[in-house]
Amino acid sequence: MQITTLYGEVVIPSAPYLTNLLRTMYDGDLCFGEALKRPMVICNFVQTLDGIVSFKIPGKSGGAEISGHNQEDAFIMAVLRACADAVMIGEETFRNAPGHVWTAGAVFPALADEFRTFRKQAGKISLHPLNVIVSGRGHVDLNQSLFRQTEIKSLVLTTQQGAARLRQQYGATLPATVRVLPGNDVLAPADMMTLLRTEYGIQLLLHEGGPSLLAAFLEQRWIDELFLTVSPQIVGRGPTGERPSFSGPLKLPPEQAQWGKLLSVKCAAKSGHLFLRYQPNEWREPQDE
Repeated sequence: MQITTLYGEVVIPSAPYLTNLLRTMYDGDLCFGEALKRPMVICNFVQTLDGIVSFKIPGKSGGAEISGHNQEDAFIMAVLRACADAVMIGEETFRNAPGHVWTAGAVFPALADEFRTFRKQAGKISLHPLNVIVSGRGHVDLNQSLFRQTEIKSLVLTTQQGAARLRQQYGATLPATVRVLPGNDVLAPADMMTLLRTEYGIQLLLHEGGPSLLAAFLEQRWIDELFLTVSPQIVGRGPTGERPSFSGPLKLPPEQAQWGKLLSVKCAAKSGHLFLRYQPNEWREPQDE
């Protein structure tokens, strides 16, 4: 695999963050701003040239099918997971990846030991990020292997109704850590961020979707950085538009359209995949020429 930087800084700072090997493979270092009163939130998606992030086909709904199982995309996803204190996913993303765990080594196993070394070097409190599953309705299979892991901590965020549904299905003693937050079927990003920061010490949160969960974060300006892989294929949205973009059901009027500051562009030399990095907290109306 080979990642080449086309735009953006490649200069290594005096105190580099990534290990030598990871910096070489990423073609540069990877640094983030400091979290203040809430976790810094970054998100990572892969989409087709026509903006599709899922085929919406059972067994083929994940990002790997969109990327064509591209190794450079998997590597960047792994690096972001290695940097994160927690990875957040929605119930549908969790359901579509049975047996998966949201760690760096799970998507790029060849460097599993290197990612562990990096996390120790970076002062992370655990070898893997906290896996956070968001399900307001409580539609989570608590028998999945993730919840039996001893090395990987996990957390289910739900509502009172969702927790009641889980207790009805699994009994009073649930086989997973479940935290209840306000809401009916949908949890507010602010409540989730406050809990993760104050009770779990999360400073950097990686949001991996899906689109429905991400939409609320985008609408309320909770995304600090966007990592977007553009896969060189066209697949179509479907006659009823059932195949989503990463913004899901979000529908902003023109005057509220969000604009971004481009931080870097990288590419996979052989496959033609592009890896874009934007700073959403710079989103604003473009200036007239």
